[in-house]
Amino acid sequence: MQYLKRNTKYSIFTFLIIVLSITISISTLAKTEVYFSLYDNPKILSITYPKPEVQPININAASQDKLMKILKISKPIAQKIVALREGLGGFKGSKDFLQLPEVTTLDWREWEEEGIVIIF
Repeated sequence: MQYLKRNTKYSIFTFLIIVLSITISISTLAKTEVYFSLYDNPKILSITYPKPEVQPININAASQDKLMKILKISKPIAQKIVALREGLGGFKGSKDFLQLPEVTTLDWREWEEEGIVIIF
């Protein structure tokens, strides 16, 4: 019984110390003025991603498999690219290449962001 009373006293004492510590911490933080602005340090806002490795691809000479691998496109789209290329006698520029409805300027921008450079 006496052990239980002593243990209870220690528990209450520990609880009071924890509450007191938390109260002091909160009051200290409340009194401290912290000024932080993202506008003061623009480096905080800028996220720098490593530049992707440049992957040039000659769209007039690349095989169907290479088109699929580098451009990350499906087999049917790669087949359409090869067929259009053969029909035109080779792509002269991006305008020729973008004749395919499956290839959009959005795709083109994504390839550029990934470091893929299309050469004609």
